[in-house]
Amino acid sequence: MSAGKPLLEVDDLRTSFFTSDGEARAVDGVSFTVCRGETLALVGESGSGKSVTSLSVMRLFPSPPGRIVGGRMRFHWDGGVHDLVVASERQMRRLRGSAMSMIFQEPMTSLNPLLTVGEQVAEVLRAHTGLGRRPAMRRTVEMLARVGIAAPERRALDYPHHLSGGMRQRVMIAVALVCTPGLLIADEPTTALDVTIQGQVLELMRGLRDEFGMGMLFITHNLGVVAEIADRVAVMYAGRIVEEGSVVALFDRPRHPYTRALLRSLPRLERGGDAGHGKLEAIAGQMPSALDLPPGCAFAPRCPFVQPRCTEAVPPLEPASDGQAVRCVRWRDIAA
Repeated sequence: MSAGKPLLEVDDLRTSFFTSDGEARAVDGVSFTVCRGETLALVGESGSGKSVTSLSVMRLFPSPPGRIVGGRMRFHWDGGVHDLVVASERQMRRLRGSAMSMIFQEPMTSLNPLLTVGEQVAEVLRAHTGLGRRPAMRRTVEMLARVGIAAPERRALDYPHHLSGGMRQRVMIAVALVCTPGLLIADEPTTALDVTIQGQVLELMRGLRDEFGMGMLFITHNLGVVAEIADRVAVMYAGRIVEEGSVVALFDRPRHPYTRALLRSLPRLERGGDAGHGKLEAIAGQMPSALDLPPGCAFAPRCPFVQPRCTEAVPPLEPASDGQAVRCVRWRDIAA
């Protein structure tokens, strides 16, 4: 789908956690743009900085020890531009839930077990729109129906533990979208769901994104999910974006060795045939600690194409063909 005007512009974002062992650079110079009506997926292994990036946008990481130490985040909303880095907590509370919302990974830990799901959806409406209890509950029932929950009047009276995992995730989507925000951040929203329910949730999110004209930042480690929902992809490693491009370009022509390794690790039917004896290709080694990043390219210790110059300085994110950008000094050699 064609993207609209820029909604969120992140420029050289740096978020660190200051611990007794030193500074952990969880997000180290990340830049990207999310436009209205499009989905940008942030992908990478656990510990790559995806979730901290999303929490930085929402300003929800624990502080201390976390702190945004550099960069800018411009959020275009309601005819103005909000700098999310310098915005006060009061300004952020006004934006969260109404202009920008987040769906978390595990709904059972995000929903309050002591309140009915209807009360939790209605609470967002009452906080941001000033609706009374009855109008808010009517709107809640409408939203529960909108996200595909059968018998919404009855389900609004249920507690989270009464619902299945898929239904709880639908409630979380209702909580996030009941005020029709401009930006939706989804942090691994389908990880705990089986494949059938996962597909239903992804289809629901796509439909609501198109209906409301939202921009979506989708956090995942599952490249199969990326192919289903995203328009563009940014691959993260050790707190930095190492490759960015459209879904088609990145899957067809991965430039960075890390992206290539991620794609080779995906299961494919032709590898094992009907017998299923094919072996998945694992990425050797582990991601470095944010407390002790290696010099130069952070992927160098695990890279099969490494050369001495790879460890001399952090490579810049430079443009490649088809609108892609890649952070690797050898991407031209590898592509050839």
